[in-house]
Amino acid sequence: MADVLSVGVNLEAFAQAISAIQALRSSVSRVFDCLKDGMRNKETLEGREKAFIAHFQDNLHSVNRDLNELERLSNLVGKPSENHPLHNSGLLSLDPVQDKTPLYSQLLQAYKWSNKVRETCQKWS
Repeated sequence: MADVLSVGVNLEAFAQAISAIQALRSSVSRVFDCLKDGMRNKETLEGREKAFIAHFQDNLHSVNRDLNELERLSNLVGKPSENHPLHNSGLLSLDPVQDKTPLYSQLLQAYKWSNKVRETCQKWS
């Protein structure tokens, strides 16, 4: 747990950001539900158009508000430190036969690669 707190991330803001993501997803779902429903359930064409436009604008404003809140919280979360906490594997760099067994450099390269893959997956999810 101490490692989590030492990486420079505001955990309270992080929890709020997760809630903001859920709110944003809900807002976007409401926009698509509004588009799916269209101009139903009104008697006149003019009444349907006005009600649809008003409802759609309200939903878009909600998305905009939730997105702004998420942006604000993302700035509060902070960024993890750039240090690579490899724990005891960091001692491998002290190996006197490093030229023959480049285990530490391969481990560090794999760690950086896995972080890059994780970040890419987070961007797409």
